[in-house]
Amino acid sequence: MGPVKVFDLHCDTIDALSMRDVPPYSALGLGAEQDLVSNTLQLALDRMRQAGSWVQCFAVWVPDDLSAFPGGPLSFYRHARDYFKAQMARHAGLVTQVRDARDVDGVLAEGRIAAILTVENGSPIGNDLGVVDEWEADGVKMVTLTWNGPNTIASGHDTTQGLSSFGRQVVRALEDRRMVVDVSHLNDVGFWDLMKVVRRPIAASHSNLRAVCSHRRNLTDDQFRAIMDTGGIVGLNYYCDFLKDGAPRPDEVSFDDLSAHLERFLDLGGEDFVALGSDFDGSTTPAWLASCDDLPALFERVAARFGQDLAQKLFFDNARAFFVRNETA
Repeated sequence: MGPVKVFDLHCDTIDALSMRDVPPYSALGLGAEQDLVSNTLQLALDRMRQAGSWVQCFAVWVPDDLSAFPGGPLSFYRHARDYFKAQMARHAGLVTQVRDARDVDGVLAEGRIAAILTVENGSPIGNDLGVVDEWEADGVKMVTLTWNGPNTIASGHDTTQGLSSFGRQVVRALEDRRMVVDVSHLNDVGFWDLMKVVRRPIAASHSNLRAVCSHRRNLTDDQFRAIMDTGGIVGLNYYCDFLKDGAPRPDEVSFDDLSAHLERFLDLGGEDFVALGSDFDGSTTPAWLASCDDLPALFERVAARFGQDLAQKLFFDNARAFFVRNETA
């Protein structure tokens, strides 16, 4: 199987590397010699380049519980951000941070991986919209508003708290700076509050469909339709618990289970609105989809079942088109 073109909307690799001494990542036992290029994680630049031409959204995930980290949410973000920037500088011949999706093609044509910086959990903002300006300067292109618990913007599914009045200001500030508003983790009340005020294409960077797997982190059909109505995108998540009910083990989730979500997306008219949102290095994935090395085989299986054109849209074209829309809409 030859190399493929991949555009992945979400991974937690930067956290795993930059926070290697902090739980839960300390349990991975990553040595000091491991970095973004070469490591034992699910994503590594050397293996990604062997697998294909790659655009990767690298999230800085800010946990709700920072008791193991000596600092608050903004300090956590800056620590991981600094690691990301240092890796971009150190390995400039292999990877380039992209601040505008219209630059992706040129980076790939020169044989480098295109990296997009994102944030998972808006908690570093606190009550200070100036943080949004900092993120813009850092080149952040997408922000997941919450993780599982509440922050000053809204809440994940730990509560039923909706979008706050300050949260509406945050959404406006992000949109004004062409940073994508990401609804993965946002609870249902907050989602529909957001839909009353959003003006630009939005994303669910790593979410599946609740009609196929009932986990509350997955989207309802109506939520997916609402995302499509904005010109948005949803990233198919590889996490076993979001693919199949029953807390399955990695060897209990099949390609058919993943395909069931893709089939549902297509039945809802989502051919141009679904992409990849692996959640690599932040979740337990199926045994046959254990790392970036498995993406060429996944492409072949998707192409065999759904056709070559759909596979190319899922793996690359839809995500690229979405981020270009965000820059130009």
